[in-house]
Amino acid sequence: MSQNGPATPPGPPVPDPHARRGVRWTIIGIVISTVIALVSLYFQAQQSKGDSADPPTPGSSTPAEPVPTPDDESPSSDPPSPTPDDSGPDDSSPTPYSGDDGLTLAEHDLRDSLNTDQWSRDSCSHTVWQGATAALYCTVTTVDQFGVTGTGKASVVMYETKTDRDSVFQTYAGNMPEGNCEAQINVRGSWSENNTGQAAGDVVCFLSTTGQYVFLCSYYDRPALVQITGPDQNSLTAWWHTMEPVFTD
Repeated sequence: MSQNGPATPPGPPVPDPHARRGVRWTIIGIVISTVIALVSLYFQAQQSKGDSADPPTPGSSTPAEPVPTPDDESPSSDPPSPTPDDSGPDDSSPTPYSGDDGLTLAEHDLRDSLNTDQWSRDSCSHTVWQGATAALYCTVTTVDQFGVTGTGKASVVMYETKTDRDSVFQTYAGNMPEGNCEAQINVRGSWSENNTGQAAGDVVCFLSTTGQYVFLCSYYDRPALVQITGPDQNSLTAWWHTMEPVFTD
């Protein structure tokens, strides 16, 4: 007779090969995600560390503190207020322009001293000459001994002193040789009043860089200069002889 023992329990189920492969990929995915997360945290930490400035190390250069200005170089205190004894600007202040003609008071005085038979006062305009107290550029109309009219422009300039005037005159005449402006050019000499024959001042005549002939005359009796220019030397010389007198005061 055969003997039947207890039934043998069934063995564990054989894993599905597809299931084991899925578990493997799941583990790999978890590892990769963990690595990515760690790498991300590392870079975030480095980024935040780079955004903050490092503390200065001992001995590092820092902006220098402002150095106090010495007392003798500091801005001066406000000027004192005028007192009742103050009479306003002193005589050395620039002369203000007056009226609508653009002339200074000194230029008005100079214009009023000119010979109105020849110098048209209404034509006089302000001009600029080095160091001058007054300078005018005016239209001048003369008549020669034959009754021929000549019209041109002339500059008349007044200085504070003859020394001031001479320093300007010498800038033109200093290198010129002595000569006769009646017949020569680029020379210096003296000129005389037609009605007296006496020397009235110095003169320098020259050809300018613009091709114009220039007569520049000084006066012995006043710190004045008169200048005329023209394209022809002979005509300019003849016109100069008819410009007398320039001043009537």
